[in-house]
Amino acid sequence: MKHTVNNSEIVFNEFFKIEKAGVCWEQFDGTMGAEQNRYVIRRGDSVGIVPVCENNKIILIKQFRYPAALKYRDGYLWEIPAGMVDGSEGPVEAAVRELKEEIGIEISEVQPLISFFLSPGALDEKFHLFFARVGAHLETGSVGGNKQEYENLKIVQFDKTELFEMIEKNDIVDAKTVAALLYYFSKEKQILKPASGSW
Repeated sequence: MKHTVNNSEIVFNEFFKIEKAGVCWEQFDGTMGAEQNRYVIRRGDSVGIVPVCENNKIILIKQFRYPAALKYRDGYLWEIPAGMVDGSEGPVEAAVRELKEEIGIEISEVQPLISFFLSPGALDEKFHLFFARVGAHLETGSVGGNKQEYENLKIVQFDKTELFEMIEKNDIVDAKTVAALLYYFSKEKQILKPASGSW
């Protein structure tokens, strides 16, 4: 199936760009639909990592999100380490960098799991999920984040049972984190198998 873009313009350009475009796309009967205006928030791609410790606990971070504060509790959300792909780096390099910036762990390898669009009705952002073995036992409640970006992140380890309970009780409401954890747990045995238990 196909689509055409007859015109487009950037109507906002600060932290991210918003593009307005006149778009036609093929209907399921084979005809082309009428042109309609569509808006795209152009953020670029992002990455997230499921960091699993030697004790099989998973590291999450807690941080303040102003948009969430408008509708959810105090606006502090539990999330997997994540961030945007910067400049000329690829998703793998971004994942390695984000682990160091957000939880202070340096590793050289991450394992790609799955990629998907976060909100394709408005965003062009494609999210790339990775798995990482992290040997360090971080102290629960320690604080991380990139100070140059004014990040202030609480770092905590959780076991599988705790994470399922947090999802069920709406204590984890960040979509990428819910999707990442459920996907990881659905593939956990296959993901961990190649390393034969070595860390």
